[in-house]
Amino acid sequence: MAQTVKVTILGTEYPLRSNDEALTKRLAEEVDGQLQEFQSKLPGQSTTTLAVLTALNFAEQEAHGKENERREIDRTAHELETLSEILEQALEEKS
Repeated sequence: MAQTVKVTILGTEYPLRSNDEALTKRLAEEVDGQLQEFQSKLPGQSTTTLAVLTALNFAEQEAHGKENERREIDRTAHELETLSEILEQALEEKS
């Protein structure tokens, strides 16, 4: 059941509805940390610019994660196909 979770990002408190309080807080901490990092590297930039850079950074991380997951699935599928062929050959030789 959704509950209200209060998180603070760049000094502003946000009440958010969440089914997983721990996850919401952890993600908010990651967002806040990334925003603070960009803020320290790019002083004078607007909060909007920092938020866009942060969003793009997280989107890039997500894209890389999905690509790595796809590669792992492809590798596993190839290994299973190879094992299946070996098993079929072994069964044919036994027959």
